[in-house]
Amino acid sequence: MAPAISIAIIAGTGVVAPVVGLAWGPVPIAAVTALTALVLLAARLWIARRRPGRRAVGARRRSEPVTAAAWCVAWPLSAAVTGYTVGRILNTPDAISQTYDAVFHLNAVEWILKTGNASSLRLFLEAPQGSVYPLGWHTVIAAAMRLCGATDIPLATNAMVLAVSGLVWTSGCLALTHILLRGRPLALLVAAVMAGSFSAFPILLLNWGVLYPNFLSVALLPALLAAARELVPTAGARPTGLVLPAGALGVGGLGLTQPNTAATLLLALVILAVARAVTTVRTPPAERPAGALRRQALVSGGLAAALVLTWILMRPPRGAAIWGPSYATSGSIGEAITSMAVQLPLIWVPAVLTFIGFVAALRTDGYRWLAVLHATTGALYVIARSAEEGDLRFFMVGIWYNDASRLGALLPVTAVPLAVLGIFAAARWTRALAARLAAAQWARGARERLAAAGERVRILSWWRWAACPVLVLFLVQTGPLSGAMSDSVKTLERTYMFSADSPSITPDERALIDELPDLIDKDAVVAVDPRSGAALAYALAGVDTTLKHLLHRHDPEVYVIQDKLNKAATDPTVCPAIRKLGATYALYFPGKTISNQKPFPGFTHLDTAPGFELVAKQGDAALYRITACG
Repeated sequence: MAPAISIAIIAGTGVVAPVVGLAWGPVPIAAVTALTALVLLAARLWIARRRPGRRAVGARRRSEPVTAAAWCVAWPLSAAVTGYTVGRILNTPDAISQTYDAVFHLNAVEWILKTGNASSLRLFLEAPQGSVYPLGWHTVIAAAMRLCGATDIPLATNAMVLAVSGLVWTSGCLALTHILLRGRPLALLVAAVMAGSFSAFPILLLNWGVLYPNFLSVALLPALLAAARELVPTAGARPTGLVLPAGALGVGGLGLTQPNTAATLLLALVILAVARAVTTVRTPPAERPAGALRRQALVSGGLAAALVLTWILMRPPRGAAIWGPSYATSGSIGEAITSMAVQLPLIWVPAVLTFIGFVAALRTDGYRWLAVLHATTGALYVIARSAEEGDLRFFMVGIWYNDASRLGALLPVTAVPLAVLGIFAAARWTRALAARLAAAQWARGARERLAAAGERVRILSWWRWAACPVLVLFLVQTGPLSGAMSDSVKTLERTYMFSADSPSITPDERALIDELPDLIDKDAVVAVDPRSGAALAYALAGVDTTLKHLLHRHDPEVYVIQDKLNKAATDPTVCPAIRKLGATYALYFPGKTISNQKPFPGFTHLDTAPGFELVAKQGDAALYRITACG
């Protein structure tokens, strides 16, 4: 729970700080952290006094040496195999995603560092009147940079990417597997490999968008599901006392990162609560704890009501949910079944294990909720991927912007524990099949030989431990290191390629941006066309720009500049707009644009427009002083 709680504290401090008149930074974060720790410590002591036996039970759980040893192996293993794949996509530590939303995400970090305002309720980056936007991702990066004295935002962003994929995601997957399979060492080792075996997450969202906040929120989800599972224990058991307040803080961190994943968590809570209520109904009345059915009915009803309200109210405007169907229904169903989204290469072993685990979960009490959640997520993915445009489609998947990639990234959250369950189910079914064969009349001779061989194997009691690394190595080779995963990497790494035909920033453009602080006045404002990638001058060089995202504010002066800047010497409406925005320079980045959008008309042919004086040039990229407005 530490990552989700940390984000709640860091981003929550950003919301509170301006309200009480403080600049956001390490000192307020440290103060809120200390206060939160004291409150939780007091709650822990109070619970320990009320339930003295609870502490001993928790201590016994934590003291299992074999499970602890499995964690010590599984977590580094998972971080290594997952981080290796992510590192292959980034290629260089300071790589920049050449995608649509990268401009905003990098600039938002710079804006927080410059202004000291990290409030998710008061984002003025591209809206003069302020707007609401969850800044959990950006505040964590800005806090790390403040603490480390770092200045390179792409480098800090990629460090965050590696930490989230290699530590946050993997620890959550291991925690969820630990809860579901009671800390079995083999389950933890298998989960460690499975966490890095699905191309749908963590690597898909690093290519699509780029959706850094969604990437972080999905990585938080397994740990929160583990907490939810602890809060809905088996009949007769009670959850650990601190799970509820810690879970509430974690949900706060999730909401401050990306609210649509909070809707996913709420959906999971409803499914889990209903599954527990059904189990209680099927339990003979004499064996039920007193009042259990009434409590579970109230919890299930309350969660269902909250889900309905969330489903209706928490969705973007219809115009923002722009993603339409992109694949045939039959193909999208196949993608959902194999947990391999948006036509990425199929990685067979994890896909088959997930399907086996899904079947086993449907047949096993205590795991049906997981299978239902997986099927529900898959159904929503199919709707987003293939359903026709209309009100029904928007009602079902509008919370996720009608975007199949966001929903496809949710599939591994349940696929990882289901694949682990699939390993055990396959082993159990194989043993049962072997027993039936051994009992057959025609196999009497073989039965004696099998019994003798089994007796020899039992003498070598270490065979199980020898089999574990062999199995893990097999899963690594057929998952994270498989040829299909390499093909996925080759597809997804293209958005991080840094070359002369990059759509966002080319080497010449980056070289010119790096020179900007020495070429212009400290407080100068540079007019930019964000579609050319020039708006990244704000994040990369700390230079103020007229626009900082491709979706810019509704400002009449901005519209004049984007349409008529190159006519500044002849059109009388241009210079007043330039003066209003304070722009004295203009960046000219001809060539490819982000997402192949048309460049703004006012930024075309600046190299031949009158009223612009060349200051510096790198290849085709140029910086001009605006002289037309004297």
